[in-house]
Amino acid sequence: MLGRKRFGVTAAVALALAAAASLAASFDLVTGDAAVALDDLAQLATGLFATTACWWTARRASGPDRAWRVLTGFGAFGWSVGQALWTWYQLVEERAVPSPSPADAGYLSIVPFTFAALLVIGSHRRSGTPDALLDRRSRSARVVLLLDGLIVVGSLFLLTWTTSLGGLVAVGNPSTAAFLVAIAYPLTDLVLLVIVVVLSADRKVVLRPQLRLLGLGVVGLAASDLAFAYLVSVRAPEVPPLANAGFVVGPVLIGLAALAPPPPRAAPVRTTRSWQWAYLLMPYVPLLVSSVLVLRRTVIGDLAPLDAVEIGCGFTVFVAVILRQLATIVDNTRLAAMLRESERTLAHQAHHDPLTGLANRALFERRLEEAMADRHSPFGLLFVDLDDFKSVNDEAGHARGDELLEQVAHRLRGCVRDTDVVARLGGDEFGVLVEGVDEPEKVAFRILDALGDEISASVGVVVCADPGPEDTAQSVLRRADQAMYEAKRDGGRGLVIHHP
Repeated sequence: MLGRKRFGVTAAVALALAAAASLAASFDLVTGDAAVALDDLAQLATGLFATTACWWTARRASGPDRAWRVLTGFGAFGWSVGQALWTWYQLVEERAVPSPSPADAGYLSIVPFTFAALLVIGSHRRSGTPDALLDRRSRSARVVLLLDGLIVVGSLFLLTWTTSLGGLVAVGNPSTAAFLVAIAYPLTDLVLLVIVVVLSADRKVVLRPQLRLLGLGVVGLAASDLAFAYLVSVRAPEVPPLANAGFVVGPVLIGLAALAPPPPRAAPVRTTRSWQWAYLLMPYVPLLVSSVLVLRRTVIGDLAPLDAVEIGCGFTVFVAVILRQLATIVDNTRLAAMLRESERTLAHQAHHDPLTGLANRALFERRLEEAMADRHSPFGLLFVDLDDFKSVNDEAGHARGDELLEQVAHRLRGCVRDTDVVARLGGDEFGVLVEGVDEPEKVAFRILDALGDEISASVGVVVCADPGPEDTAQSVLRRADQAMYEAKRDGGRGLVIHHP
């Protein structure tokens, strides 16, 4: 790993050398066998650069940051071995490279190691983000991701087969082994690209700069793989060096991913809206392109009819789209239920005391205002305050104090009807609103009996049989508070009643 300044210089130099090698061979600055040699050796050099960068930086890394570098280094080394064999065939033996050949095994070995490296990067994620609700989404969300990947891979493979790979197979009339090798390159490229896109959309992934450079490297290799397949399918007399530019630049980007400085530990995670839209549209753009191409071949008929591979691949993609929509519907239904439950929880928390579960002061005052607005029904307001509660906190601790408050709340609820309101107004103060009762003092005596000898409390009672127009919820609550203080001045463990 390099510092930001050194990394910028290294990246500029490495990319400039890679571009210069590709352009020199592509624009006849170097011609003939020298151009072929420059192209092959440039690919081999960048592959070895990627291998060295991954393993060199792995020595000073640890955990997932080391694991993905080691894995990518093995993949780059295997790819370099494949390129070395290819170079041997072309420059030393001066003959066409057979298919399949040991070079193919070397090239394709980068796939499993890169796949494992991407999984390691994806598993190295931040925690404690504010998206707790989204983190609780069901397994169907992960099923949607898998189906998205299948749709993208299937659609792009269908597009690749239709435009180049199918022609390549038809021209070569390959054996089973050659056929498997031919489809392995585009198929594995597409799988890796889909994984990169999916992981890039995850805001919790820590190694995002490394992931992006590694993904760009895979894009470079995939682009040259597709260009090579297309040129062979159209029976091009030779593969121009420019088509191999991805084989030169791609490994350089993979090496730069290993050299990139680690992200700041407290770096904010920002996902642009354009990238979010790109991720949402990911499964549908290639599906639309491949569908248009297949429709053109089916309806217009100016191209060859669909073969078995295209029909099978198209049917698989169609089924995946249907399953994705069903999974999305299920996931959205569950998410909507979670949102409703979250709203109910927030509404309850906004109007209830978190310790006792009783109504809080805001809800109590609202219910009191509603009771006063109903002039035809009497009600009683009880203000309950515990005696010497501060000494409980000071001597036994706040945990014991909280336990006592919960006991009081439980006993108060047991003294009233379900339609009455019991609230914790703050600290050790409780309010009780009983409606349609002519003698609320009976409820007050019942409360004192329920609290027993071990819990001392003072109760103020206000009887409101016919509130006057000047009475308000605040004024009635103040009268109950005053009655409670009168009971406390009388020695506590008693009640005082205020009649209108």
